[in-house]
Amino acid sequence: MRFFIILIAFAWNITSIRAQVGYSTMGTEHTLRVNANGSLGMDLSNNTPASFYNGDINLPFLKQAGLWIVAEDNNGQFHTATHYASGIDSFDFWAGPVDTLTGQTGQSADWDNAWKVTQEEIINHKENYQKTGYNVPKSIATWPANGSDGFAKYLAPFVDINNNKIYDPASGDYPEIKGIEATYCIFNDIAEEHNASFGQELGIEIQMMAYRLTNSSQVYLEYYLINRRPSIFKSVKVGFFIDGECGSRTDNYAGTLEQFPQTIFVYNSDDTDENHFEKDLPYVIATFLNETLSSTISFDDKHSINGKPTINQHFINYSNSLWKDSSMLSIGEDGTTKAEKTSFIFSQSIKNSKSFWTEEDRPNVAGGRTILGFVEASSLNPKDYLKLDICLDAGTYVPNEVLREKIISQSTKNFIQFRKTSNVFKTRIDNQITLYPNPSTGTFKIKSNLQVQNFIVYDYQGIKHIDKEIFSNTEFSCNILLNPGVYYLQLITKEGMQTKKLCIRP
Repeated sequence: MRFFIILIAFAWNITSIRAQVGYSTMGTEHTLRVNANGSLGMDLSNNTPASFYNGDINLPFLKQAGLWIVAEDNNGQFHTATHYASGIDSFDFWAGPVDTLTGQTGQSADWDNAWKVTQEEIINHKENYQKTGYNVPKSIATWPANGSDGFAKYLAPFVDINNNKIYDPASGDYPEIKGIEATYCIFNDIAEEHNASFGQELGIEIQMMAYRLTNSSQVYLEYYLINRRPSIFKSVKVGFFIDGECGSRTDNYAGTLEQFPQTIFVYNSDDTDENHFEKDLPYVIATFLNETLSSTISFDDKHSINGKPTINQHFINYSNSLWKDSSMLSIGEDGTTKAEKTSFIFSQSIKNSKSFWTEEDRPNVAGGRTILGFVEASSLNPKDYLKLDICLDAGTYVPNEVLREKIISQSTKNFIQFRKTSNVFKTRIDNQITLYPNPSTGTFKIKSNLQVQNFIVYDYQGIKHIDKEIFSNTEFSCNILLNPGVYYLQLITKEGMQTKKLCIRP
């Protein structure tokens, strides 16, 4: 009997691992694995790095990266979901969407795919789909645009040529992507028990597009976090972490740019990265593009109060700028001393500020480093969503370079490039705009303290539905036809852009 139980456990473990093997690889100078469950830079079959300089397995940038989410419900209970893997089969996320009616998921193996398509393939399809003998490439034919059964009708964004709301590439429809190549993943946190953060599920579906712009190796990440359950969360902290490998893992440091461009980073701190990058020292950075960074914290590979999380409370604490023993993050040394508390670890934005703080100051003992950055949302209601945009970048520097200046420069360039090529909107509500009634059936009024010149309506995937000039009115009525759901209303004024959420009910 004991042998039989062991066989069952072994078989279950293998099946679970096999359900998380789908991936695609993106980038040129920095080759990055994007897994079907949304985790980044890791081979999930053995938890080894899959993020390399020019594809060289001896030159790793990342061990892993991804989301770290902590939400508090109306009963004061915390829910957690993370991509941070401490061991084989350590998952909080699984491939696939969530049924919009039952809140259940399909079989993860059916969705174990990271759908990748290039702009070149799309252009070729648009030019040739009507020609005899043309075969639609698999990347376009299998694009997960429409959900079946109880899943959302629209999943991955697509251009609907004949406007019949059904993805049909044989009739000319094609994926709507950003950049020159993109990978799309759909995953959830409710298919199985959480054995990464060991906490309660949120009931969210996440749709992620990872894309690369022209002449760049940076990977931009666009996340939509959709609440598919009836749970109401009164506070949500959405984090992104980078677990840096940076050649030899034993001599790394971490840092934060808490002011523009808001960035977290891990870098090799030695003069020489022996047996790996040598004198071209590696670094990896994540820049927050559409939301304000509210806190950062970093931990090492040890088991001290600022080490790896091992129980659910540790995951919650790190989201609240607390160490594993619930003591406060404080300025100086490794952040665990009884000094002035702070929300940002190893802050390096303004050099003459009293909060300026590097790991070299003490110096700290170098080693493995994972750093997290969080943004906050005041609520996440059923059927509502949050959006997060991140730029993940990596590179090298030489010992005589000022790394901080290089990271500021590179992060700024990445941010500006994102602004030029993306429809950017923040989820925060501006009190200068009144929108009523909201929710509505599509008939509503807008009142503003500022003169509005244009208003634009986007859906949760960033697709523009309406773009109208208002001729500088401060109050006006709208009657628009949209499918039920949550939208963003963008109001362009002389003083900039204001944003409101617009809920359309049946």
